[in-house]
Amino acid sequence: MQTLFSFLPLKYLRFAPALWLALLAAGSHAAKLMEYPFHDGVIHVCSIDLRQDPLRMFWKDDQGKVFGDFDQLNSWLQSRKQTLVCATNGGIYEENLRPLGLYVEEGHVLRRLNSRKNAYGNFYLEPKGVFLVQDQQAQILDIETFQASPLELLSSVRFATQSGPMLIQHGNINPQFSLQSVNLLIRNAVCIRSSHEVVLALSGTPVSFYEFARFLRDKLACTDALHLDSKVSRLFPVAGPLFAPAFGVIIAVTRPIGR
Repeated sequence: MQTLFSFLPLKYLRFAPALWLALLAAGSHAAKLMEYPFHDGVIHVCSIDLRQDPLRMFWKDDQGKVFGDFDQLNSWLQSRKQTLVCATNGGIYEENLRPLGLYVEEGHVLRRLNSRKNAYGNFYLEPKGVFLVQDQQAQILDIETFQASPLELLSSVRFATQSGPMLIQHGNINPQFSLQSVNLLIRNAVCIRSSHEVVLALSGTPVSFYEFARFLRDKLACTDALHLDSKVSRLFPVAGPLFAPAFGVIIAVTRPIGR
């Protein structure tokens, strides 16, 4: 198993003391936490094998309170003898922390698909997409493809979140993106390497849509990728800002405490 220690040159190890602890705690767990040098910074990556890693999505606790951040979620999990391995904010949300589009948790549709067009914001850049998780499989579809057979797809989906724009579709970078773009922000994304291989990625420094998409495709071999959010984006266990806004959905890999 390739780890952060063997992958990074020594000069990059100073960026991620939290990742060292996560790797040691993960033991034989399949999820891999790594950092890739990128320009003057790094891109943080959690590689997930759905055949071994229990990937879930979280929004509210049993009392209907939005988790909002990784600490709250991890405390709740630990009370149930679970802990986080890696996690990221899972899509664009409204001011009240409600998912802006489709959200499915444990097979229940809690928010419906948002098919609105010609509105302002990254969420509405075309094509919008949905990240769908079935048993040991996942896929990212544009919403037009999803709308062609929603009942069939939802019948087998355990978790789903909608966001936008799609960064990569069938190996092709979104043609709306430009290499010359000066729209540089911290961004996070979910991408697919195969039906059972999922990657959560966070840019450690501001990056354009095009650069981020090209990295996910060319360096991580992702065939499809969905932008999740900008500015507020975080990836557990990478240290984030001390005072950061709460977010809505969380995509996470968990494991039983003591394993």
